[in-house]
Amino acid sequence: MKNAECARIREAFRTGPSTPEQERHLFSCAACRAAVRLAQAWKVLPRSTELESRPAPDEVFVERVLRDVREDRRRRARVQTGLAAAAALLFFFLAGAAGQIAATATDTGDDAYAQLVSPSDSELETLLPQ
Repeated sequence: MKNAECARIREAFRTGPSTPEQERHLFSCAACRAAVRLAQAWKVLPRSTELESRPAPDEVFVERVLRDVREDRRRRARVQTGLAAAAALLFFFLAGAAGQIAATATDTGDDAYAQLVSPSDSELETLLPQ
């Protein structure tokens, strides 16, 4: 009995104006109340065709955005080229500096051995056990 009455009342709300008896039923039946609220909410929502209609974009705005994007790309390319050139110059400077150091430091093994300080005999005697 309750389900048939609920179905009749929901249909009445869907099709047209409601009676006071039907509105009283909504106060006592939570399921009908939720169904009627949901149906009314769906009626209020705009249709998908209304949502999809968009105004045409402003041509001046589009041109300005495209110009700014192109300018930003050119600026980034200049910065990247400058960084690459700076890295290349630094590499060649350091390679040249290393070459200069290698050319001036031509010590042979004999020169390195001659620079060693030889210990005196008294120092060696202190290291020997007695």
